Amino acid sequence: MQQPSIRNIGLAFGLVYLLVGLLGFLPEANVISHRHGAVHGEGLLLGIFAVNSVHNIAHLALGAVLVWGGQFSKSPQKIFEILALVFFILVAGSFIAPIVEGINLNLPDTFLHLASTALAAWLSFKSSKQVTVLTAQSLR
Repeated sequence: MQQPSIRNIGLAFGLVYLLVGLLGFLPEANVISHRHGAVHGEGLLLGIFAVNSVHNIAHLALGAVLVWGGQFSKSPQKIFEILALVFFILVAGSFIAPIVEGINLNLPDTFLHLASTALAAWLSFKSSKQVTVLTAQSLR
């Protein structure tokens, strides 16, 4: 069985983020939390993950970048390097509330972003290793 290419993984990753961004705007998927209330547009996606409009827009933008990067970027590895850095800053910032004050985050969000950081870093490393191997093979 053939391994999925880094481009296809980027595309899948991007489509998931686009879906999550869209679901965040749907009232059926977004259970309004009693603490925040509907006035601020904040709630819990699937009853677990804290979301608001800024958070949803961030997911949509990230998804669009990943879909584009997965298909058209000359270096999808760079996309995953940048993604890992952004997620690392987001995770670190979630422990220092003022940095990410506009984005509604809770502990499940932080752990999900931490997992996304690890996955993006691994994909970046894996893709750079594949590029090195391909380059060495092409020299023969």
